[in-house]
Amino acid sequence: MKIYKLPECSEVLSLPEGCALCLGNFDGVHRGHKKLFDSARELVLEKSCAYSAVFAFTTLAKPVFSVPFITDMQTKLALFCECGLDYAAFEDFDALKDMTPEEFVSDTLEKGLSAKAVLCGFNYRFGKDGAGDANTLSSLLSERGITSRVIAPVEHEGTVISSTQIRKHITEGRLEEAQILMGHPFSICFPVIHGKQLGRTIGIPTINQVFPEGHIIPSCGIYACSCFVDGEIYLATANVGVRPTVENDGGVNCETHIINYNGDLYSKEIRVEFYCKLREEMKFDSLEALRRQIKIDISATLEYFAEKYGD
Repeated sequence: MKIYKLPECSEVLSLPEGCALCLGNFDGVHRGHKKLFDSARELVLEKSCAYSAVFAFTTLAKPVFSVPFITDMQTKLALFCECGLDYAAFEDFDALKDMTPEEFVSDTLEKGLSAKAVLCGFNYRFGKDGAGDANTLSSLLSERGITSRVIAPVEHEGTVISSTQIRKHITEGRLEEAQILMGHPFSICFPVIHGKQLGRTIGIPTINQVFPEGHIIPSCGIYACSCFVDGEIYLATANVGVRPTVENDGGVNCETHIINYNGDLYSKEIRVEFYCKLREEMKFDSLEALRRQIKIDISATLEYFAEKYGD
């Protein structure tokens, strides 16, 4: 198990006693999840609990469910920090998948994590083969004198907000709709790798990032984005796709031009936030034609942010 003290994101040996512990997978860290976090923080403010914390699976569990994950570990930790949580604990799915509901509550929540209160969503399942639900959890916790709260669903336009719904928006390139449901932009945080440096040859340097196996990939195209670099926020234009003008290997990556930035970011993990799809990916007859279009895309990015968020 990995446990992080927030907002430092430093690893610690164990959770302190007296936590209000939120359970879930928290993929996307959407508005429904944030309602859960708010309830945990209320328990801390009321002094019913000493700290707020989350307990989730690592991203390694995702292939088990055969769905792409929205949020990598680093991004998840950053979002937990922004939500004002005190601790985050992660365990590999395989370590827990064969536990009965009773074993999970006794061995993990009570003894392992010393939870004083446990919170979950209305549709939470746990235990081997998902044998336990929110009612099961409340009953087992009550037997042990641990407070429980089950959080009602959060809806948008009459539909319950879910990670499944958000995945659909992202894969179809509807990043503004995904942002509404999450309460923040979809983002990635991957190491910058060496590319062919063709961007520099046409005067538009880019950073290259590869989507890890199992991670969701937005539909191929050009996006208006922002980047976090050394504590500063920069506007950016990103290309998600196969770069048909200069590549032929068919691999999908993210190539981002950070506007008004010229530093060396190789090997650093850079957070890129996606706001809006500007256009589809295209193949151009020459690098010069590509350069002209990228200049247009950069202008479109600046116009988008100016119109949406002001100067």
